[in-house]
Amino acid sequence: MIPEQFIHQVQQATDIVELIGQYVTIRRRGKDYLGLCPFHQEKTPSFSVSSSKQIFKCFGCGAGGGVFQFVMQQQKCTFIEAVRSLADRAGIHLPSAGGETAEAGMNRPGLLRLMRFATEFYQQQLRGPNGAEALNYTHGRRLTDESIERFELGYAPQSWDAMYRAAKSAGFSDKQLLAGGLAAQGEQGGYYDRFRHRLMFPIIDAEGRVVAFGGRALAENERAKYLNSPETVLFDKSSSLYGLAWARKAIADGDQAVVVEGYFDVLLPAQAGVENVVATLGTALTDRHARMLSRLARDLVLIFDSDTAGAAAAERGLELCIAQQMNVRVAAVPDGKDPADYVLAAGAEAFRQLIAEAPDALEYVWRKRSAEFAASEGLVEKRRAAEEFLGVVVRSSAYGTIGAVQQGLLVNRLAHLLGASAGDLNRQIRQLARRVTGAAAGRADAKSISEPMPMGISSAKRRILEVLIAEPELFDHAARYVGVEAFADDPILSGVAREVWRLGDQGQLSLESLLAVEAGSEWGRVLTDLVTAGQQRANYAATLGGDLDLIEHHHRRQELRDLRRVGDDEALRKLADRLKTPDARRRPW
Repeated sequence: MIPEQFIHQVQQATDIVELIGQYVTIRRRGKDYLGLCPFHQEKTPSFSVSSSKQIFKCFGCGAGGGVFQFVMQQQKCTFIEAVRSLADRAGIHLPSAGGETAEAGMNRPGLLRLMRFATEFYQQQLRGPNGAEALNYTHGRRLTDESIERFELGYAPQSWDAMYRAAKSAGFSDKQLLAGGLAAQGEQGGYYDRFRHRLMFPIIDAEGRVVAFGGRALAENERAKYLNSPETVLFDKSSSLYGLAWARKAIADGDQAVVVEGYFDVLLPAQAGVENVVATLGTALTDRHARMLSRLARDLVLIFDSDTAGAAAAERGLELCIAQQMNVRVAAVPDGKDPADYVLAAGAEAFRQLIAEAPDALEYVWRKRSAEFAASEGLVEKRRAAEEFLGVVVRSSAYGTIGAVQQGLLVNRLAHLLGASAGDLNRQIRQLARRVTGAAAGRADAKSISEPMPMGISSAKRRILEVLIAEPELFDHAARYVGVEAFADDPILSGVAREVWRLGDQGQLSLESLLAVEAGSEWGRVLTDLVTAGQQRANYAATLGGDLDLIEHHHRRQELRDLRRVGDDEALRKLADRLKTPDARRRPW
């Protein structure tokens, strides 16, 4: 992870007007700058850049954020990649794991040169006399010479230290080879190659640079069939996807990403013309993968092998994608084949059809649960399977992925299958919803499903965030009367609120800090909307006091309804008196 202090250093070293001016023609209009938006087609300029706030905002498409968010949208990259890109641009070296600036040759540029050298070394070995077995294997998997060249495949020779010796002769140090994950140190001293007698797949980042390798064993008795580089300064497998470098454009153009499990599952579809396919790297789909892909496309198709492990991996990825509000579908390759073999056997059009007909993620889970119900005789097993399916429904609904109508249809289908009433299942959903939103949601938990939050209260919460971002000195006062749990009913605002409260408790709350948080890399549009609306409204103290009153009044009215249900007349009288008199202490003046 990159330290927050370093991220702030990069942020402060980057002027947003100068940065955006490299991509867009912007001209001064008053205190701000105006130009045509680079993120959508327009003839009348609606793209505004604020030098004082170091933010941009398009009033046409809604895009907004700071320097990191601009690079993320312009280059279609992750938050960390944007930080690294701007650090390189500013000439700031990334800190090492120990927190100090890396020594010469150990920083990213030095390690990237080593990765490029290794790529070319492995390519030469594949084309040389020692690479015949690896080349035959690659041809046997039906990859063409053109694809081998395009994807820069290579061969790590069956030698103790061939790569190590070649890199040393080229001037690279032992520390670089260790830091790049290409060499390891023996127990008795000395160094040896991490990859030996393997077909090599370069792993390329969003900017087209080799950052790691994957190696496929050619010896049948090799314990690890596939071996990836260890995590390094360049490579984090939880945020890296194989094939994204050449799949990125196809994913963005088609608004669809396809995720598979293996290297050949990416290469053979790409060779056949299906370019929007990427693969995870020895890990399950992570939240970082989901966030990265959500920036490129709204439609995600997960394709895994037909075995039980593949099906389980697919289901684990569903919730992550649901959280990113993506349209998630899941396909299983028929006849026990993997995607690579299926493309070879059935052709590219059949593979495209498999993708096109992939069922919705929730329908996929429903089918699995239905099969479990059919195979199960026990009531306990049926109830557990039903709860698991309802959990997916609740999480989907909580993130706005499905609406009330679709939820109702799904509940009715499940009720019919189990022979239970829809009312009973809806009560179960309300119980599960309390677990999803957390106990901190308090009074708004189950009621929020049957009793929608009044529009005025939702607006008041949004205005509170507007005020706190614009006037952080009002945070301590606001925090005495409202907590982060008050925002639990809105997935986006709750994320912003959590970070506002975290930074506020540390005395570090500012717009700049919010835009420099990795977890908030998706909030650029929301934050700039809040800033713009707050600036237009101004009168921050009065706005905050009025909205705190409104939220408190709403809570008291909820209490009033609860007390009427239980018939506590004395408590009702006291609460009614309190409702008549606003609490002046909530006014921050």
